[in-house]
Amino acid sequence: MRSTLVFGANGYLGRQLCWWLHGHRFHVTASSRQNEAVTGLPVDTVYFPLDLLDKAALTAAPVEADMIFLFTGRTGTTAGFSRYEDFVQANEISLLNVLAELKKRKFAGRLIFPSTRLVYRGKRPGLLKEEDEKDPKTTYAINKLACEQHLQAWRNAFGLEFTIYRICVPFGLVGPGAYNYGTLGFMIRQALEKKEITLYGDGSLRRTFTDIRDLCEIMTRASILPQTAGKILNIGSRDHISLLEAANQIAKRTGASVKLVPWPELDLAIESGDTAFSDVSLQTLFPHKYVGDLTSYLETLRSEQPSPS
Repeated sequence: MRSTLVFGANGYLGRQLCWWLHGHRFHVTASSRQNEAVTGLPVDTVYFPLDLLDKAALTAAPVEADMIFLFTGRTGTTAGFSRYEDFVQANEISLLNVLAELKKRKFAGRLIFPSTRLVYRGKRPGLLKEEDEKDPKTTYAINKLACEQHLQAWRNAFGLEFTIYRICVPFGLVGPGAYNYGTLGFMIRQALEKKEITLYGDGSLRRTFTDIRDLCEIMTRASILPQTAGKILNIGSRDHISLLEAANQIAKRTGASVKLVPWPELDLAIESGDTAFSDVSLQTLFPHKYVGDLTSYLETLRSEQPSPS
């Protein structure tokens, strides 16, 4: 049985990954800053609280695992301009603390790190490849790109192995808990609570919407393979669609309307543009048939009408 350690297990991605690992017979140890695990982790999950900025506490962390998933950090768009110290600490310094501890312990496993669509300059038409132009426009995006480079530097200098996955818009559930996250969750909450989904501009910006089950499968199974070591890989999906298309699907199933409004000046200045992903590099190393699609997932809104959390 392979051993895994999930940092950031109380967040959406980390929590769902814990459920996926649990269901596929991995040994799971989970950690977050909070003193207790949030409701919704598998009952037999070993959990310990840890602030990755506390280097002394990190020395006691059980990092002797086959795979370590680093899903901690601070996300946001405009918030990083005023809280830049928090963002650099939570996103970059925490990673560097982990890398320093792994170097000291002679870590021989794989560190798995999630990156973001926001590192790219948008592309229309077509799908973004890993080598396409980068244009991070927020502190968070700059942090993520810097973290990618930190990982490459520490691998080159000390042999610490990693795999980085760039993620666009995740959705869905593996286990119980908050049913959604980010872009799609925001639109669903608007539809259920306000009966109106608001989009900036004409809503034509395209995104790749990826089922969380596919994300978990890829980030776990592909990261076992020697050929993915040191790689930065886009995760794709069946759905490369516009925000307006996604909003219209949600509105149809919830009885909501969609309203297009002008871009606020700052939001327009930091918008990346079309960020839909090509996964050719991933498929070459780890052929994967996507199990989830957005339309099937949104069908559940008709009958379940889950409460946002």
